[in-house]
Amino acid sequence: MALVRRYWGHALIALCAVLWIAQLFLPDQGVGFVTGIVVYLIVWWMVFFTVLPLRVRGQFEDGDVVPGSEPGAPTDPRIREKMWLAASITAVLWLVYFIGFEFGLVSLDAISPVRPPVEY
Repeated sequence: MALVRRYWGHALIALCAVLWIAQLFLPDQGVGFVTGIVVYLIVWWMVFFTVLPLRVRGQFEDGDVVPGSEPGAPTDPRIREKMWLAASITAVLWLVYFIGFEFGLVSLDAISPVRPPVEY
């Protein structure tokens, strides 16, 4: 099951990469190449900090507290696993963002309409 999840994660990240590269050759309709990378990286960091505390066991829980260290410090933080999890979740969120803006389902005009100034 973990192997299937990993393949899905790799496939989603590869799909995002293909769409980024395609933006270099297609006219900019909504999501440009640089915009796509910037949005992906910002969302990745937010998701990474969100998944960082998942499945962390402190030293006090394992009963192996290193003298002079914080008892709540993790024994095995599993950073690489969490980086891949953050990348997979971010790929899904980025694809939703890409589809929404590229196909015109969402536009910035709909989010914050420009109103004419009020005259008194």
